[in-house]
Amino acid sequence: MSSERMKLLEHVEADLILREFFQEVTEYAIFLLDADGFVATWNEGARRIKGYERDEIIGRHLSVFYPDSGDGTPPETVLSIAESEGSYEEKGWRVRKDGSHIFTHVTVRALYDDAEELKGFTKIVRDITETYEYRQELERSRDRLERTEQLADIGGWEVDYESDDLQLTDGTKRLVDTPPDTELTLDELRDHFHEDDRATVDEAIEGARTDGEPFDIEIRVITATGRTRWVQVRGEPTGDRTTVRGAVRDITDRKEHEERLTVLNRVLRHNLRNNLNIVSGYARELRRDLDAVDISAIGDADHEQLHETLENISETTKGIDTELRTLDKLVDAASQFSAEAMVSKTNRIIENADGLMSTGEKARRSENVVKESAERRPVRVDDVFTDLKQTYEQKYPEVEIRLELGEQTVLAGEHSLYLALDELVQNAIVHNGEDCPVVAVASRRLSGERVAITVEDNGPGIPRTEREILKRGKETPLAHGSGIGLWTVHWFVTQFDGEVSIADRVEGGSTVEVRLPTPEH
Repeated sequence: MSSERMKLLEHVEADLILREFFQEVTEYAIFLLDADGFVATWNEGARRIKGYERDEIIGRHLSVFYPDSGDGTPPETVLSIAESEGSYEEKGWRVRKDGSHIFTHVTVRALYDDAEELKGFTKIVRDITETYEYRQELERSRDRLERTEQLADIGGWEVDYESDDLQLTDGTKRLVDTPPDTELTLDELRDHFHEDDRATVDEAIEGARTDGEPFDIEIRVITATGRTRWVQVRGEPTGDRTTVRGAVRDITDRKEHEERLTVLNRVLRHNLRNNLNIVSGYARELRRDLDAVDISAIGDADHEQLHETLENISETTKGIDTELRTLDKLVDAASQFSAEAMVSKTNRIIENADGLMSTGEKARRSENVVKESAERRPVRVDDVFTDLKQTYEQKYPEVEIRLELGEQTVLAGEHSLYLALDELVQNAIVHNGEDCPVVAVASRRLSGERVAITVEDNGPGIPRTEREILKRGKETPLAHGSGIGLWTVHWFVTQFDGEVSIADRVEGGSTVEVRLPTPEH
């Protein structure tokens, strides 16, 4: 047999083997298209994946496999790209004989003869619907987890102490104001812990590693933008104790609410106790004075009403102002004893009762505002300044109020900003013992898209204990403020990402500075 004949037989044999192989493949649809895109061959895998028998599909155009919706690359474009570039590959939806849709991976290659003339195309199709659906479900699960973390302000974390590997979910990164693509080391994360709380975290982690004890702690974190947040951190060790994992949750609102309640409770208890002690003391003095005096100049009915009023003072402070003013009129009618002394004592009772009611009203007003939504909107500072100046010039005509308009706008709540500045101006006035009290209010633009609002006075200054509370951000049994004023300012300002600072003036008095973001922030 000639060598030429031998090569021909080998080629035919190889072609038959290859055709047999393609025909038996069931995981892939492998078939030929002619130069116009009509099906020329059909294997077992194509029958299984596409659903057509060989006699049903041979001679039909490949567009029969494409959805009517027209999504994806049109079949004519697929063949054109394969012809010009040699091949084309994509993932997309295709239609089976029964009308159902499958997600496929498709490869089309152009076939040329020795003269470089297009003879047709090979098409290989793989059904990847299960893989696609699994990935879609995985993506939906990730989306649900991310959305849950956003809604609940929670996040997850895991630390491998053998490799120092740290894994954080997007929710945890969000709590420290870092982008989702940021990779933090263990030391970098620790730097976000408040310096006073790092030992608490270290102790909890060590207990989990060495004793296998789960933990649940509350600490403060300093975010990448400088904000202070309270978070609840829960953790537990794995079986080999080389890894500790857990969850973190933002509890800032709860902690701030607890702190507000603590301060309001403390202020009200303190002021109630002090003012009621004064009321009770003066009431006892009045009773002793009246019992020692001949009150024949006034009638029995007046005498009985006077004693009834004193009994009411002992039982409750409700309606104290009206009743004590009645007492004042009765005392004026008693000529046998010093009306001036009685009126003085009565006025002191009324004065303390008024102070008590003022404190209660201030606490109620502050609590109502902090319960409101911290909705931010642009607020013109000059408008607030003008309203405050008009109010206090009428109320305290002896005080010089200097106003420096700066045409600044901040991102805050108008009512909250007004109450905060109202507290600062009022404190600067009522605690100023100078003969010529002066209060200066101004605003200026700072770098970094912030505005500084200052309230200056020439009074005695603000006590160190008050400043320490603002610096630490909470009260302690040994350090607490005397009232609600500065706490009100702190609450209202910090809820809008602001800061409050206090400085002594060289010429006497204090400067309180409030820094708030601008609408461009």
